[in-house]
Amino acid sequence: MRRFARLLPVLVILLAASSTPALAHGGDLVYTGATGPYQVRAFANWAEGWLDYSVDLRNVSTGARIPGAEIHVSVFENGVQIAEYTAFESGAVYEFVEQSPEEVHWNLVLDISSPLGPAKLTHALDLAPTNWVVPSVLVIGGFFAAVAAHTWSARRRARA
Repeated sequence: MRRFARLLPVLVILLAASSTPALAHGGDLVYTGATGPYQVRAFANWAEGWLDYSVDLRNVSTGARIPGAEIHVSVFENGVQIAEYTAFESGAVYEFVEQSPEEVHWNLVLDISSPLGPAKLTHALDLAPTNWVVPSVLVIGGFFAAVAAHTWSARRRARA
């Protein structure tokens, strides 16, 4: 039992690390690739009716961030254009946050323009709602198990 009590904090940390983190500036990586002079990484997250989509734009040769670019995103569903957004510079990424359906199965066309020149790329975006219940229950259960193990160990030492 002592070994379990010693390992419990490690298990709790591993559970916390494996649970879904809070997502900011787009969330999960949904695309990575190069087009023209640009290295592009796109991130997306859907939460409570809102799609948060971000683009990390870098110089393909140097890896340096490219400030001052213009990124226009055309959204296609079943081959029909349904929307067009502008991703504005927000810190180190270009981002837009817009209302969207719970299930997203789109093709995105990104038109990029900066002093390095124009470029265009297309990628699919498939998102479904995330389930936070299981990771949350595991982390909370691990916490209470650690408290119980500590209490049991302290009472056992007090009796000895």
